[in-house]
Amino acid sequence: MHEEDNDSMHAGARIGTERDVGTLVELYRASRETLTCERGGSMYLLKEAFGEPLEPHFAAIVHDDQWLVLLGTFDDVPVGLAVARLDEMPDSSFLATVEVVYVDPAAREVGIKEKLLKAAVDWAARRGATGIDVEVLPGMRASKNFLERSGFVARLLVMHQRLNR
Repeated sequence: MHEEDNDSMHAGARIGTERDVGTLVELYRASRETLTCERGGSMYLLKEAFGEPLEPHFAAIVHDDQWLVLLGTFDDVPVGLAVARLDEMPDSSFLATVEVVYVDPAAREVGIKEKLLKAAVDWAARRGATGIDVEVLPGMRASKNFLERSGFVARLLVMHQRLNR
């Protein structure tokens, strides 16, 4: 790449729309695939991940104001995804939870994940949330370190024991 070409390329984040559902689903499936080899990944996918069929789910949440669906872009090409939701707590406050932040491995290290996370935090703050959670599996040290550099701290660890039948 020539130096002048670098100036025209940039990382960004934008709201996902109904027209983006196919791309959102493709990126979400790629994010699930990366979790299959992670410690705790199979249980997380079974219990927490969105189930198939994904298309109707994404078509619904792009229109739901309790959800934020973002596409991370590099030079306007979608290469990442972030999905967050807003939940009302028993004391009537709101907590945002980032369900997924994923960037295609070929597009990492150019600031897309930072743009996605900042957009989610800004959205949660505008919606009046008192906090925002991001779930990270135990073996994902790079993700944990990234979140800590971004001002996040651990507030809950879930321990699991597999039972044989």
